Amino acid sequence: MDVNFEYIDPFDEKYDYLMRVEHLGRYFFARDILKKSKLVLDVACANGYGSYILAKGIDKVYGMDYNYSYLEIAKEKYSADNIIYKQMDFNSEKISGKYDGIVCLETLEHLKDPERFLQNLYDVLDVNGILVLSIPNSIYEEFDNGKNKDSYHLHVFTYDYIVDLIKKIGFSIEDIYGQSYINKIVNKEILKYELTNIENDAMTIGYPNKDDLNKTYSYIFILKKEIIK
Repeated sequence: MDVNFEYIDPFDEKYDYLMRVEHLGRYFFARDILKKSKLVLDVACANGYGSYILAKGIDKVYGMDYNYSYLEIAKEKYSADNIIYKQMDFNSEKISGKYDGIVCLETLEHLKDPERFLQNLYDVLDVNGILVLSIPNSIYEEFDNGKNKDSYHLHVFTYDYIVDLIKKIGFSIEDIYGQSYINKIVNKEILKYELTNIENDAMTIGYPNKDDLNKTYSYIFILKKEIIK
């Protein structure tokens, strides 16, 4: 898979098809997980395609990103009455408000201080809210002379490290998923499969599951605030 993109728009055919399926599947999954939520935050929303997907099943969505040009595309291409887009530099600013659902997909590794940012998400998540968090699997990060080939990845998290960080912040891990089917296709473990269209494939071969978690390209955590008795 090409690692030289800051984000992937699944509806843009310039990207690899299976990569598009993988990214789209995560947002369909997040929408299903958060379907009872009233106010959802989509952090690092880029051009808004994911916020638009979430908004089809959720009352109101806030899409935030640091890149003004991405948000201009979002407002033009992926707008809806129940979506509000806002520019936010997660490296220097703090999110405010309260949300009963948060979506944070493939974002922590891009930030200068991921622990501070994850703490911020904890602070703005309602007591009964849900955070859908995805992190790249470190075994698939590629390096050249000690430098990550993906220039946008400032950090590489092992599974044990991210689990410890999640618990340190105060989250409880409700569930963990991956996308093993896509992984197996890319690695030629599955040679026979039939592609249909991007949305159907996202709901089938790209939809997160619990198989072969150690081999999945991304870990997808379902998190809640730890209840202190």
